[in-house]
Amino acid sequence: MKTKIRLTREQSRAQTRQRLLDAARTLFAAQGYAATSVEQIALEAGYTRGAFYSNFRDKTGIFLTLLRCEHERIMAELQALLDAPAPESQASPPHRDLLESRLLAHYARLQLDSQRLALMLEARLHAARDAAFEPHFRRFREDLLEAVGRYARTFAQRAGLALSMSPEDLAFGFVALCDGCALHRLAGSPPGDEDIERILRAFMKRMAFEPPGPSRSSEPPGSP
Repeated sequence: MKTKIRLTREQSRAQTRQRLLDAARTLFAAQGYAATSVEQIALEAGYTRGAFYSNFRDKTGIFLTLLRCEHERIMAELQALLDAPAPESQASPPHRDLLESRLLAHYARLQLDSQRLALMLEARLHAARDAAFEPHFRRFREDLLEAVGRYARTFAQRAGLALSMSPEDLAFGFVALCDGCALHRLAGSPPGDEDIERILRAFMKRMAFEPPGPSRSSEPPGSP
């Protein structure tokens, strides 16, 4: 007979908070922020309104917490790609080709999480419609772009390569490309998942890892 493990007060509170976050993630992605109520989130998680308000100030509070959690999770996964040892030797750091391959594969996989894509798009739409929410989302986006830019610098240093554009421009292009692919995927528009992964890999490799070619003069041949 298994002995039931009693959770501490802190563990129980953390479990309740996580279940509420998971429920909000599912509902916001499926039916949108405006159509989701606090009561629905609490019911989906198996709790009461009181449990919700013991953990979050309001619906905006849990939405912003969700966005921060998604951002932190993605950045932690990206950092893990850099920190994981090369398979041939635990002592030597991964070489450039392996780091590039890891990042490109992970970048493509990010696009397969439909719930995450819907959540991020819902946040953008809500920010466009709600003047009170817009400053919070703008700060979130600024923090996201800054973090992606820092990661680009670190990645370039670790892999021993020169980026084809500034980390700031690369971060903006990376996020914008993710946004565009998300719109196509959620709408069920072609191309399909395998083609999206192939296209994303090609664009990312070209955008981030291949140095720009020699500058070309706009003047016609033979000009002085």
